[in-house]
Amino acid sequence: MKAGVITFHSAHNFGATLQTWALQRALKNYKIEASVINYHPSIIDDLYNPLKGKFGMKRRIAKFKLRRKNPRSLERYENYTRFLKKHLNLLGDFSTYEELEAADLNLDAYIVGSDQVWNSEHIGGFDPAYFLDFVKPGPLKISYAASIGRDYLLPVYHEQIKNSLKSFTSISVREKSAKRPVKELAKKQVDVVLDPTLLLAREEYNEIKTVPNIKGKYIFVYMMEHNPDVVAFANKISTATGLPIVQRRPNKIFKNEIATCYTSAPGDFLGLIENAEYVITNSFHGTVFSIIYETPFVSMLHSNTGSRTVDLLKSLNLESHLLYTASDFDDFNKFRIEEPEKLRKRILELRQTSLLFLLDALKNNDRQKIVACPTQIKKHECYGCYACKEICPTNAITMEEDKEGFRYPVVDEAKCIDCGACNKACIRKTNHIIEYAEQYPKVYSVMNKQEEVRMKSSSGGIFPELARFVIEEKKGYVVGVKYDKDMKVVSSIADNMEEVKAFYGSKYVKSDFDGIYPQIKKLLQDNQTVLYSGLPCECAALRSYLKKEYENLYICEILCHAAPSPKIFNQYLDYLNKKFNSRVVNLTFRNKNTGWLIHKCSMIIEFENGKNLSVNSRKNNYFRAFLNDYISRPSCSSCEYTYKNRVGDVTIGDFWGIKDIDPSMFDDKGVSLITINDDKGSKIWDNVKEKFNYKESDMAKAFKKNHNKPSPFKLERLDVFDRLDKDPIDDLLYEYNDLKK
Repeated sequence: MKAGVITFHSAHNFGATLQTWALQRALKNYKIEASVINYHPSIIDDLYNPLKGKFGMKRRIAKFKLRRKNPRSLERYENYTRFLKKHLNLLGDFSTYEELEAADLNLDAYIVGSDQVWNSEHIGGFDPAYFLDFVKPGPLKISYAASIGRDYLLPVYHEQIKNSLKSFTSISVREKSAKRPVKELAKKQVDVVLDPTLLLAREEYNEIKTVPNIKGKYIFVYMMEHNPDVVAFANKISTATGLPIVQRRPNKIFKNEIATCYTSAPGDFLGLIENAEYVITNSFHGTVFSIIYETPFVSMLHSNTGSRTVDLLKSLNLESHLLYTASDFDDFNKFRIEEPEKLRKRILELRQTSLLFLLDALKNNDRQKIVACPTQIKKHECYGCYACKEICPTNAITMEEDKEGFRYPVVDEAKCIDCGACNKACIRKTNHIIEYAEQYPKVYSVMNKQEEVRMKSSSGGIFPELARFVIEEKKGYVVGVKYDKDMKVVSSIADNMEEVKAFYGSKYVKSDFDGIYPQIKKLLQDNQTVLYSGLPCECAALRSYLKKEYENLYICEILCHAAPSPKIFNQYLDYLNKKFNSRVVNLTFRNKNTGWLIHKCSMIIEFENGKNLSVNSRKNNYFRAFLNDYISRPSCSSCEYTYKNRVGDVTIGDFWGIKDIDPSMFDDKGVSLITINDDKGSKIWDNVKEKFNYKESDMAKAFKKNHNKPSPFKLERLDVFDRLDKDPIDDLLYEYNDLKK
């Protein structure tokens, strides 16, 4: 893919240049053929070019005079120009919009940003180049971290901006304060992402960083806007520490000043930040690189653009570094970066989210699109829970598989009567999370007393006893998940324990449960007792579909890591069928004969010819992709059913971490976690608890090592699904297996 970035790359200040280089580098890191569209209008060039308006002989004469009168101005210009030509992959040479519009750049994607590209004061009003109006229909049009420099867009340009944004395929801004005004005009999803400089690890800047020729320790003062308060404060710190000052401006400002970086190239700026003892700045990028290099710093806000620094520091929990006035300074702890490990982790989280936006936009994925259903939720919000499909009185909704293998609702407009039933049933609108009564939840670690039963289960063997109670004591029915004759994972209903055995063990793939809710409703209306077991979102969907409580229904919610793609699972089975020249007839993801812990258990693959294959589960290519969240449904990354947000009468799963929490309950043969969430949960538990050895616990312990928040949406996931159907499935999954043999 070829992508072009248009931004203020030719502005001769460190931040503008470095954010351009960083975005180009980030794109190249993900094998995007990135270039910087060399659009440099006179409104920007004239600010920095000391030879502006001079050509031919006049330019040579002016250059000669400048070398004598103001050589540093010329040196600064030449150093910057050299850096741009050496380190940016410049495309074309356009000094006017008309030249740019006439060019045929033939790119797959166009990206505007970052920096204040949408700040009308910086671009002399409305410049259509920075709203990608020159791009012909067809390619992707993306804004990445575009900034408006304030929290509003000038009304005089609203219509032009609104018209330009209509054709954008993805929009993001750099500051939270810019989201609302941009979204109001765009009428589209607007994301907040990191400045491109934060997309890279500090080590990546070594490619352009240079070490300053300064002996001894120093304070680096980086003022974009001259501010007497900054000067006074820096002098105070210099006096208190005895450290000299290095600063940006051409003229000497500080009492104990030893150098200026006025003529320096961007690489020198990086070295100055990294090697400083303290940084004092009113610059956004001065703040950014102090954070990247973990150099002690304070930020004194720029009068016009301080909001972007405030937004950044708040997002990183670094507000303590803000210094509104010199009198606010208490001690040198103001400079100190507390808990750098936490800071790195937070930056990594935000970087991941920002890169996901960028790569998702470039791959033109449709996660942000609205589902083709009156629920009007986005694809990444849709659980694929079937509630809307099953509730529809006219059967206007079908569930159709997308290119990733997940099912989404599609409405037949000719059948739809706009009754709103699907909208009311949507579990994104009403999640059916239980409001605990005072005595709930009750939490236990549990082991089935019958070791034979426990060994056939994934964890401690709770589900078989719940099922036995409903079938044998209540003469009822159990709903669970099994493999059908074609090894498809489907929901099914059993009325005897022999059939229930097919439900034992975890199936790490999103199941097909088309038509199961109406069958359950019919049983309940016939006064039959039903035990329903399913993923949390499926349990919520059942409650939504039924619309009322049934005393004869018990809902057993299974703790969920994420729901993998049925398409990938089926392709993996096809690979096994061909490789071993026999059809797979059963697959046990976690056989415990070699141990229950995840690094010990085995995946057992049974073939039609009677042969079995046993592999370490954790190292298996499919299982590892599941554990690493590379093949999950997009909605798993925004799941509302984690930790204390429960929808079942009981919730069951593995009690991970029990070995350290309560060693007496650990024998490496499986321990279950059960939470009793309401009175109905207590009722069924009281009828089976004598079958178990169990101990009381609490939610904090139970979820210390368990899944307590949504699965992260990984960058690798984008690549896996982008290459699905192109690469052999096992080769593809092997490439992303971080535990290769």
